[in-house]
Amino acid sequence: MIRLRLAALVLPAAVIAAACDAPPAPVGAAPDASTAPAAPPPDPPLASAVASAAPPASAAAAPEDAGAAAVADAAGGAAEARDAGAAEARDAGATAADAGQRPPGDAGGAAATADAGGERAEATAASAAPGAGAPPAVPAAEAGSAEAVAAEVDTIFVGKKTYLARFKQEHTQKVSGAVKKQSGTLSVEKPNKLSFRYDPPNQNRIVSDGVSLKVYVAEDRQMFVTPVQSSEYPGALSFLMGHGLRPSFTFTFNEKANFEGGPVLVGKPRAPTPHYEFVMFYIDRALLAKKDPGVIRRVLIVDAQGNRNRFDFENASQPPSIDPAEFRFTAPPGTDVK
Repeated sequence: MIRLRLAALVLPAAVIAAACDAPPAPVGAAPDASTAPAAPPPDPPLASAVASAAPPASAAAAPEDAGAAAVADAAGGAAEARDAGAAEARDAGATAADAGQRPPGDAGGAAATADAGGERAEATAASAAPGAGAPPAVPAAEAGSAEAVAAEVDTIFVGKKTYLARFKQEHTQKVSGAVKKQSGTLSVEKPNKLSFRYDPPNQNRIVSDGVSLKVYVAEDRQMFVTPVQSSEYPGALSFLMGHGLRPSFTFTFNEKANFEGGPVLVGKPRAPTPHYEFVMFYIDRALLAKKDPGVIRRVLIVDAQGNRNRFDFENASQPPSIDPAEFRFTAPPGTDVK
């Protein structure tokens, strides 16, 4: 129970895995389909299910994860082969990942898992996440490629300082099949400031002041603190927090995903990270043409264990400013700070 709670609080990443384990339910958008072998994260997966906002009407509802389940299975097999020292299995997994079918990897790294839905948090190891410094040089994108779509998405966010949206989150734990659902509001201000404010009666909070990430689990009266750069957020939310998608990932199209809103990009991190194996970005083609900040309708983070942390966004905007108080949080007296 404690682990479940933790998983829900945090993104599938390193600092604190959230304790929301539940197979993602279709939320107005088509299912996620991708499969690929995954490398075992240093610690137990830390996926979190904070919010999964219902996608706009342009997306067609579909049985979600017909391909995701296959991906998770493939990932698990790859992990076992790797653990056994089978280089061949690992190579095969890499190929699958490039094809957009890598197994779910935890976007959180693993040591700390915090559950925003009332589950326990486990601290996770730091991972190489894109920093706030100069972005790495990337080759020019070929016209019509997944890289070209990612580059177009980056023109909407790079150079913009803020982001505000409603979200719905679903965290699905592969082994138990447990699913945790949460919803709320996400506020982001560069560099690296973010705030997940959950809808009542949930009192959990995830807040970064740009330096430290705090994950507060109200039910357990615990708060986990870690450097924001050691969490999964800078990578999984790189389109909001960093220099864009392309400096953080290499992309391919997920041809199996049934998402009518537009293309689904499978991002493989350029720098290895214990937080996740790959991240899928669901792109709204119509909003991309309008340069609308709601262009990324969904983000699905898959870790090495096959756990999935899904966020659906709606009503996205880029306000002139966000109240600085949104990025400050002090835990109630008596809280056990880790």
